[in-house]
Amino acid sequence: MRSEGPSSGPHSGPASAVIAALLCVLVLTGAVHPEATSVPAEGEDDGMAVLQRSAASHNEVAYTAVREVRGPQSAGRGGVDVRVVNRPGAGLAMSPLDGEEQAGEERAFVVLASSALDSLDGRLLDVLEDTYHVVDAGPDALDGRPAHLVEVLRADSTVAGRFWVDTETDLLLGHTVYDLAGEEAFSSHLTELSLEEGSWPDEVLGGSPWGDALDSAERRELREAGWVLPEHLTWNLRLVDTRSKHYGGEPVVHAVYSDGLSQVSVFTQRGKLGTEHPSTLHNGYAGTGTGTGGGGVTTGHDTIFGGDVGQYQSVWQANGFVYTVLADAPADLASSAVAALPGPEDSGFWARVLRGLSRLGLL
Repeated sequence: MRSEGPSSGPHSGPASAVIAALLCVLVLTGAVHPEATSVPAEGEDDGMAVLQRSAASHNEVAYTAVREVRGPQSAGRGGVDVRVVNRPGAGLAMSPLDGEEQAGEERAFVVLASSALDSLDGRLLDVLEDTYHVVDAGPDALDGRPAHLVEVLRADSTVAGRFWVDTETDLLLGHTVYDLAGEEAFSSHLTELSLEEGSWPDEVLGGSPWGDALDSAERRELREAGWVLPEHLTWNLRLVDTRSKHYGGEPVVHAVYSDGLSQVSVFTQRGKLGTEHPSTLHNGYAGTGTGTGGGGVTTGHDTIFGGDVGQYQSVWQANGFVYTVLADAPADLASSAVAALPGPEDSGFWARVLRGLSRLGLL
């Protein structure tokens, strides 16, 4: 009777080769088909140079235009049209078009040049590059103006966003954000573009940035005192700005999270909600009209509402804090951001009513 060792069989060599080949196929298959949420998305970010030029042009080129903001097309929502005046070194003034038609009164909101998060500033570009594959897709056009198209791809090569950069001025003409299903979730683009400074409004709102910026040491102190202030909310949302101010002697912290395409604001303060439904939930998002949305939120977060242009809001209490989330983001991203924070506690009669209506499909 012959005893065969592990290496004595006549077919052991070929069998090992076959196993090794199969393992290589599995490894290569995993590399070719990564998950959409893999970070960072692999590939040369040759579109970043185009976006960096666009970020610089915002502080160099004066213009007036109408900014058209639109939400998900599939939801049948309307949009918002805003007159914008960009003055390099001063900021961006925005006023609603319907406000201009009101006799004798025009009010505008000004975002200072040093604090603008609606343009492509360095913080957003860094997050964009670290998260996605940013591709120079070549020449294109938007509303008849020659433009350079930049596509933002997830790790599985699906399109997360597109930017159109003006060929003549490098201004950001428009951008569109897509959800994981490939549907348009949010878009903004400039029309009636005129390369002149235009009239600066006499009466403006806004001005200095909201609160005082918090550095890493101050954020660490807040965390040690029980404040929830994560560096990441979900796979693609990174903390890009943190500020604090006091109301009634108590601090309120405003944290901004972004993936370079969308933004989520989280306001946190000590306390608890009253028994009445917060007035900020009546319209879902201030100034955008009524509507509901935000699928995929956990049962306790049923207070999430959607505005007319893809903006979402949720308010709840947990562990001695009240959280308010405002999101210019796809519904799936807004939902995951809300669910990443501490789960809600019962905040009284209206909270129970809202949860009941949601379970019945009425919200």
